[in-house]
Amino acid sequence: MNLYRTVTSRQNPFVKELCALSDKKKRRQTGSFRFDGVKLFEEAVKSNISLLNIVIREDVAESLEPLCEYAVECGLVEREGIVCVSTEVFEKISEEKSPEGVICVAKMQDGLHKKLSAEELLSELSVGEKILLAESLRDPGNLGTVMRSCSALGIDRLILTDDCADIYSPRTVRAAMGALFKQKTVTVPLSQMPYAIELLRKNGRRIYAAALHREALNIDAIEMSAGDAFVIGNEGHGLSEEVINACTSCAIIPMSEGAESLNAAAAAAICIWETVRKR
Repeated sequence: MNLYRTVTSRQNPFVKELCALSDKKKRRQTGSFRFDGVKLFEEAVKSNISLLNIVIREDVAESLEPLCEYAVECGLVEREGIVCVSTEVFEKISEEKSPEGVICVAKMQDGLHKKLSAEELLSELSVGEKILLAESLRDPGNLGTVMRSCSALGIDRLILTDDCADIYSPRTVRAAMGALFKQKTVTVPLSQMPYAIELLRKNGRRIYAAALHREALNIDAIEMSAGDAFVIGNEGHGLSEEVINACTSCAIIPMSEGAESLNAAAAAAICIWETVRKR
């Protein structure tokens, strides 16, 4: 492969910049994010994601050459953006326990993942668009898993409060398994989530809080119509009273006696299935 350059020093400025992308502040400053692994590299190429860099460990450069060449031919990366690094350097850069030898850097997908006010959200959504809402989902792994479920089961847009985990966190990207490259999301200010729900209801949608609260309905008994949706809450504290009060009603997932709760991502998957299965 006609690589632009080989990096062998752990102190190289390029290496330091790549390592810094593990920090949310640095990601926001540069408007870029990173992800590890062959599978995510393949998914990015399939989704036509423009790449700033492809960083390859020297011992796997030959095996990854066809995919790199294909990315260049498709115009997804400049040839000079492909960098080969020594094993020692790659070990410093990678955050994986068993790295596969490739790290990609991409620009944030602003057209796919938007930050909007409650009013802007309402105008952004189309009639009948299938949505899921989430308040204060803090664990990156849970958020990534929720994104993956949304993408797999047919949720058109995931609506998040701005205190949720960063969608560009390496842990989120890893758990999403390629869903980050195709699942639409909207982030609204935490303080505006109750108002956003009120606006959605005024627009004809019924919004159900996934919470054991005020005569909650069994999720099996809810007849979901086009546009209806669920909102899930924080892993430890659930939904805020303000969000619950803004919703049409509450819904519970029946569980075996003695079971305390479901993982937030597991509960979200059930809510997603209920949202899409009758439609």
